[in-house]
Amino acid sequence: MPNQKRKIAFIVEHCPIKGLYPLERAMLLSKLLNEESVFMFVKTNDMNALKRFEETGVTPVLFEKYEELVKSIRNLDLDLIIQDGKDTIAEQVEMLRPFCKTIVHFDDFGSGNVLADCNVVALFEDLGSSGEMLPANTLAGSYAFAVNSHLPEIAAIRDDQMTNHPPHIVIAFEDGDEHNLTYRTLRHLTQLHVPLRISVAIDEEYKHPIGDLQMMLLSRRNAKIVKSTEALYELLHDADIVVCNNNYTPYKVASIGIPCITLAQHEREIAHAFARELNGFIHLGLGRKIKQSSIQNAVMELLLHEHRRERAIRKQRSLEILGNNEILQALLLDLAYGRHLAQL
Repeated sequence: MPNQKRKIAFIVEHCPIKGLYPLERAMLLSKLLNEESVFMFVKTNDMNALKRFEETGVTPVLFEKYEELVKSIRNLDLDLIIQDGKDTIAEQVEMLRPFCKTIVHFDDFGSGNVLADCNVVALFEDLGSSGEMLPANTLAGSYAFAVNSHLPEIAAIRDDQMTNHPPHIVIAFEDGDEHNLTYRTLRHLTQLHVPLRISVAIDEEYKHPIGDLQMMLLSRRNAKIVKSTEALYELLHDADIVVCNNNYTPYKVASIGIPCITLAQHEREIAHAFARELNGFIHLGLGRKIKQSSIQNAVMELLLHEHRRERAIRKQRSLEILGNNEILQALLLDLAYGRHLAQL
């Protein structure tokens, strides 16, 4: 029947290197598709991840092995599977293929991505210099980032906001901060001999001693640590510069429009090409190898040159990331209803 609801299943596996955002994206997209019949299957042992689902009212079905998952979905007669989180292997996709018409992956860099009907990529790489082409099933662009409700609210508050005195710098290394770039960046910025207000965002994935950060800030009146699940959002309201990792966090910054400096937490993040000058960012490369002068010079460039800050904000806002959810909703509904097949 043409008006019958489509059956859509999300399959999400927590991947520490990508952080908790893929789970958040699945929750956001499931809400956008809530007029259809939506199922949520999740593989994780991370209590923080499960807490995110509980807070948003999404009740997932937990699974440990793909054999269990297949038993759960084989009789659902699914129209669309959406996979996010950990990179897939070909065998996993092959196990699911007989039970669904269309399979979509998000940010999948595993061997299974070529077997999906569509791989939607926000963490895309710069292929210009290599001459390589994207696989035919890949859709890559900033629209692949799903936007939560915090971001448009903050963007509305920040419209035409004046720079703080002293300038407010926010340090936010989400997704684990394996090499403690939070500490390294804070140490470098506290050596700058200019008036600054510094805030450090600490979320539930930060695994290093907070006492080390607190000791560094003992003698600084205009510095603080904010520790909470929503730490970054609490600080973006009046941030003048953000220093962050090069994973999904730059998308949050760009949706609002804030001058931003990025450092890669590991080799994989180096390849992510979104946070570059083209989109209004200063990218410094692998964080654990960055010299103190590099971070300090980047901060001073943004502090001293108003036109540089304005250009960064203009480029970020021109991406219109706050409108991404409408694009993603339309794309996934087209795939669920098979409208993409009519265009082939």
